[in-house]
Amino acid sequence: MKFNYSVLFTAPLVLIMLMDEMFLELVSQKNEVMKGVFLALMVKFAAVVSMGYSLYNIKYMSPYMRVMFILTFLFVLGMVFESMLKYSTPLVYPHVFLKVFLFFYTFFIYTYYRKNEYFNLEHIIWFILIGFCLNVVTVNRESLSIAAFTSHDRGVYATSVYMIVIPFLYFMSKYLFKGGLFNMGMAFLVLFMIVFFQHRTVWITTIWVLGIYVMLVKFKSITEVNFKKLIPLGVTVFIVGLISSVFVFSMNPEIVEKFQSNFSDIENMDSQGTGGWRYQQFMSYWPFVVENPIWGMRFEGFELPIQFWREDINQPVFEDGNGHFFHSFYMDVLFYIGSVGLLLYWLVKFYAIHRGFRLKHLGQEQIVLLSFISSGFVFGISYILPYFFYAILGLTIAYLDSPSEDNVSYLKDFAKRRKDYIKRLRLQQNNVPELITTS
Repeated sequence: MKFNYSVLFTAPLVLIMLMDEMFLELVSQKNEVMKGVFLALMVKFAAVVSMGYSLYNIKYMSPYMRVMFILTFLFVLGMVFESMLKYSTPLVYPHVFLKVFLFFYTFFIYTYYRKNEYFNLEHIIWFILIGFCLNVVTVNRESLSIAAFTSHDRGVYATSVYMIVIPFLYFMSKYLFKGGLFNMGMAFLVLFMIVFFQHRTVWITTIWVLGIYVMLVKFKSITEVNFKKLIPLGVTVFIVGLISSVFVFSMNPEIVEKFQSNFSDIENMDSQGTGGWRYQQFMSYWPFVVENPIWGMRFEGFELPIQFWREDINQPVFEDGNGHFFHSFYMDVLFYIGSVGLLLYWLVKFYAIHRGFRLKHLGQEQIVLLSFISSGFVFGISYILPYFFYAILGLTIAYLDSPSEDNVSYLKDFAKRRKDYIKRLRLQQNNVPELITTS
């Protein structure tokens, strides 16, 4: 059996992705205490590794990313001094520091893959899909039923379904560029899973991503693409949908009612479903954001009593003393670290977008990654951006800073460098002037 050595270079990205709920549940089997312990350890470990690695390898960053890393590092340093001054301890509330430490995941992944160009995106695609399927089959089996669908028992977390948008884009892109029934089938299968698990935010996000993807392929693709190739995929979706409507919907009319309810919740997101819940949370905390617009509330925000109450039992939604858990990236960042913290994130995000649009042409994988990170604008409205998003953002910037489409072989590259090194040693031993220049 031949081992593909490039799999080893997925390790840093896998480290960040393992913090998603679908992988944590595989270990904890829905034991909330065990899952919380694993997550806390992994988040702290990844934060230390990310900041240390990025600091040690800062010379490999582009000038812009180097400045952004320094600004983020100074922001953390300022929070450490504030913590020492007010509480006599460097990291008084890790929950608050985490809001900035997440940014280091981007610099870590960016720096690592800018140094090591032997990464194969396909390995991560299969890692995501295998992890997702294992979670559904072993942990959330009850979610694979019509009863679970109609009762809105989704089982799988929104961030996990959001993650499989990447494989959907990947296989759809492979089908569009190279064709193949397998690629078409995999794109359809992943799209079906996205729809089945009913996270409406992910539905909207997927539509957004597809719009950005089509635009990038049309105006930035290295090779000209015929969008008529998507017709078979559309026809397949239509035929399967038609058959389903005849056999499944007629036998289970509650499915149609469930879809109608989902779309009604989307149309009335400020008053129905979880959208109404998020809107109430937003209104509960917005006054504190207005009062602290620049630097946020930071540690005082952690100590603030829970402002979001349940009207049915007249009690706070969360317990005091554990921080505030927002269902919006924007609210989370603005509340804790203010517009300065949000600006740190935006400056890195817009660098990726600016870099992508400035390049004359983009490769297939560059388009997939750039399309996906654009979805953060939409997904962040309803959810806190997951840990893996920061890693994918760093990977995207690394791809955009290294636009070469040539396949790089680690073994050939290593052998060449080793050969040149031995040749230089022999020349020095024989006192022969070195006449060659190595790359």
